[in-house]
Amino acid sequence: MSNRPSLRLGWIVAGLCLAGLGAGTLRADETPRDPARNELVFGVFSYLGEERTRAKYQPLVDYLNGVLKEERLRLDVLPQTELDRRIAAGQVDLVTTNPTHFLVARKQQPLTGVVATLVESVDGMPVNELGGVILTSASRREINRLEDLRGKIIAVPGTDNMGGYRAQAYELHLAGLRLPKDVGELRTLVTHEAVVRAVLSGEADVGFVRDGVLERMEAEGALPPRALKIINAQYFPDFPHKVSTRLYPEWPVFALPQVSERSIRHVAAALFALEPDDPAAVAAGIYGYSIPADYLPVEEMARRLRLPPFDVAPDFTLEDALARWGWAGAALLAGLGVILTLSLKLALVLRREKGERARFERLLSTLGEGVYGTDSDGRCTFINAAGLELLGVRESEALGQDQHALFHHHRRDGRPYPMDECPIYLSSRDGQTRRVEEWFFRKDGRGFPVELVVSPLIEQGRLIGSVAVFQDISARKESERQSERLAQRNTLLLESAGDGIFGVDLNGRCIFVNPAALALLGYQREEVIGEDEHLLFHYRHEDGAIYSHESCPIFKTLRDGKVREDEDVFFRHDGAPVSVHLKVTPMVEFGERVGAVVVFQDITERKRMEQRLIELASTDELTGLPNRRHFVEALEREHARIRRFGKSAVLLMLDLDHFKRINDQYGHAAGDAVLVAFAETLRQHLRRTDLAGRLGGEEFAVLLPETEVEAACVLAERLREAVAGRAVEIEGIGAIGVTVSLGLARLGALDARPEAALARADAALYRAKQGGRNRVELAQ
Repeated sequence: MSNRPSLRLGWIVAGLCLAGLGAGTLRADETPRDPARNELVFGVFSYLGEERTRAKYQPLVDYLNGVLKEERLRLDVLPQTELDRRIAAGQVDLVTTNPTHFLVARKQQPLTGVVATLVESVDGMPVNELGGVILTSASRREINRLEDLRGKIIAVPGTDNMGGYRAQAYELHLAGLRLPKDVGELRTLVTHEAVVRAVLSGEADVGFVRDGVLERMEAEGALPPRALKIINAQYFPDFPHKVSTRLYPEWPVFALPQVSERSIRHVAAALFALEPDDPAAVAAGIYGYSIPADYLPVEEMARRLRLPPFDVAPDFTLEDALARWGWAGAALLAGLGVILTLSLKLALVLRREKGERARFERLLSTLGEGVYGTDSDGRCTFINAAGLELLGVRESEALGQDQHALFHHHRRDGRPYPMDECPIYLSSRDGQTRRVEEWFFRKDGRGFPVELVVSPLIEQGRLIGSVAVFQDISARKESERQSERLAQRNTLLLESAGDGIFGVDLNGRCIFVNPAALALLGYQREEVIGEDEHLLFHYRHEDGAIYSHESCPIFKTLRDGKVREDEDVFFRHDGAPVSVHLKVTPMVEFGERVGAVVVFQDITERKRMEQRLIELASTDELTGLPNRRHFVEALEREHARIRRFGKSAVLLMLDLDHFKRINDQYGHAAGDAVLVAFAETLRQHLRRTDLAGRLGGEEFAVLLPETEVEAACVLAERLREAVAGRAVEIEGIGAIGVTVSLGLARLGALDARPEAALARADAALYRAKQGGRNRVELAQ
C-alpha cells in the first residue's frame, strides 16, 4: 500500500464505514460470545447538575448496553474536578465532556483520539456545532459593536464554558479587547438563564450565553419578544440559532489507554448506528453521533487566549526576548527555540506517524466495506482488501489509476458518466461530504449498485483528495424494486391537505395546536387549548359507538411512551366525521414523559379512492355486476370449499338471444339498456348467497352455492320466463323484447379445476342455442 495517510484519515475512514454503512448490522439477532461482558465506566461531566445530566445520558447508556455484545457500560456522572481525578487514576474508561475540558484532560493524560462527536437535535434537525451569543438589552442604543463592550459589566455562566465564555472571549480578543482587564466587571452567574435575566433587569450591561438558549426561552415564554439584541451577529447556512461567534465542534467522546481497540470499535459503531428516531436518542434529546470532528480550532483558540491547558507556559514572544536580552540575544534565543521546537515536534510526529500507520492498516484490513482514497486528480492512492474483492481487481491494478475510468465510467443505463459529475471528483474539488447511490463496474464488466460515502481529505488545511467508502447494495435494491409498485400505488392514493399537529399533556389536555389542525377540525384556537382532545373531537367511533379513553391510541402512548401510527376518525366542530391518518409520538423532557405530539392528515379522499379502485377492479361498470375476474375468483373459492367439505354447487351460463340484432337495429345505447335491465332481472330472482357476473358482451354466469341440479333447473326456467316476459321500454324506440338461453352444469369435488364445470355449462348453453334458443339445457 503506497501513500499511506495519517491517523486523522484513518479515523475518517473508520468513522464513515462504521457510521454510514456498517452500523445496520449492529442490532441483528446474535448470540453473545461471552455472558461475562467486559464492564467499561462511562464518565460524563455533570454540566447540567447530576440529576439532569444523568437523565440525559442514562437512555444512551441503556441503548449501548442493549446493542453491545461483549461490553457493558456503567454511567458515572461527575463534576469536573472529580472527573479529572478519575481520569488521572485510570478509574474511567470512556469520557464525554465539553471540548475545552477535553483539551485539558488530553494535556494531562495520554488519551486516545476522539471516538465520536455529539450531534444535538434542534426541531428534529442535526446540529453538530456550537457557538456563543453576545447579547444586550434592545434599549441599550449605545452598545452595538464589540468595541462598545469596553468598560461594561458582563455576565457569564462560567469562564470554563465553551459557548458561554470562551467563544465570545476569542471574538473580543480578535477585536483588540482582553478579558477581563478591558471590561468593567466580569460576573459569573452559573446558568445561562441567570445571565439572560441579569441583562433584562439591568444588573449587567452585556451577557454571554451559548447558542439555542434564547430560542428555548422564547419558546417557553420566559423571554419577551424583541427584548434583546445580538452584538456581532453571524449567519451560517443551515445553522438554526442566533450566534455572535465562530462555530466550534460539539462534545467529544474519547477513551483512556486501557480500553482495547476492539472495544473502541464496538462502542464507536454503536454510537454511529444510533438513529434520530430511536427512543434512546429521543429520550436524550439528541440526533445521534458523527465521526470525530476537528477540534484544532478549539485548541488554537485556547492557545491564543492563554486559557487552560495553555495558561501555565505561554508562548515566549519576540517582545519578551527584547525586554530581557535585546535584539541579539532575542534572535539567538528565538533561533534556538525554533530549532528545539521543530526537533521535538519532528520526533513526536515521526513516532506518532509510525503508530498511526499501523493502526490505519489494521482498521482498513478489518472493515467489511470497500474503502479507497484518491489524490486531487482522482488517482487511487490506497484501497483495502474488501474493496479489491468487490471490484475484482488486484492492488497493483488499482493504485495510481484513475478510479473513475477504472470502475465508475458509465451510468447504469449505459450512458457515459462525465468525470466532472463524479461525486469523488466533486468532493476533491469543493471539500463537501457526499452520500449517494452509484453504479460501479467490476473488472469483468459486470455492474452493481453501491451506497457511496465520499469525504474530503484535508491535510494542513489543504484539500489533497478524497476518501470513498462503498458497499454492494444489490440485495437491498432488489428488495426495493419488489416494493416499488406498492409504494407507487400508495403515493397515488394519498393526498396531502396539510398536516394537522397538536400536543397534549399527560392528562390529554391540548397544550398547542397548529392552524392546519384547526382548519381541518373547524375549531378556533381558544376552543381547543386546555381541553381534553378526546372528549372534544375523538369521543366516538365512525359507527357511533362510544370511544373510551383506554382504547384511544393517544392515551395509550401517554401511558406507555410507545410511538403509534394508525388510521382513525376525528369529528369536526359541526359533527361531520373526518377520516385521518395519525402518528402519536411521546414528548420527553430530561428523561421524563410529559405528553405526546399528534400529527394527522385528512385521508377522506384517499378512503374514497380506495373504495372506488376496489369497485373498478371487481365490478362491471355498465351493469354493476361482478366482472369476469371477480366472478372467476369467487368460483375458485367456492370450488376449494366444495373439495374441502364435500358440498356441491351449480353453474349457469346465460346468453341473450340475437343480441347483435338489437345493437345493429337500435344502436348500442339501446343494447346497453337491455343489458342493464337483464342484470336487474337476475338480481331480483337470485338469493343473497348466489353470485351473478358479466363475463363479457351479452354473456353472463351465475354461481348457485349449496344447490342441487333439480333446484337449479327450476330457477333457470323461472329466469328464462322472466326475461321472455319482460320488454324493455326505451325512449324514442318503444318496447324491445328479448329472450335468454341457459346452460347448467354441476360443480363438484371431483372437478380438478372449476373451469371444467364452466366449460360444461358453456357446452350446454351452446346446445340450447342450437336447439332453437330461449331454452334451458343441462350439461351431459
